[in-house]
Amino acid sequence: MKRTGEAQRGLQPVVELRKEAASYAYSVRAPRSRGVIPPSSYRNGGFATLAECLGDVARAMGGDFARIYVRLDGLCVGERDIVELRREPEKVAAELKAELESELKKAKAACAIKAESLSVPGEG
Repeated sequence: MKRTGEAQRGLQPVVELRKEAASYAYSVRAPRSRGVIPPSSYRNGGFATLAECLGDVARAMGGDFARIYVRLDGLCVGERDIVELRREPEKVAAELKAELESELKKAKAACAIKAESLSVPGEG
């Protein structure tokens, strides 16, 4: 049987955070090699704030993992230390929201550039 530390080296879970109406929810999954995305292995929800949701993620992960990949509302917003989620959930929540906003602006700009390049001036 592998010790937790040995299992952790080959596996870094992903937490999918999402806003659902007036609350936050999350699910955790463990990607496998070669890009296979398995179904979620754990879900929880009904948290009033993103910070509360992050605190529960930290509790759910226990001491089994040091880091986790984070997705917020469908976009990758980096990876974080579990300890950070436990100690400073409000700070992490603010940073994740800022990163999400940045990613959304990048995506919007890329779509605008693509749409502009597809239009042909002088036709019509």
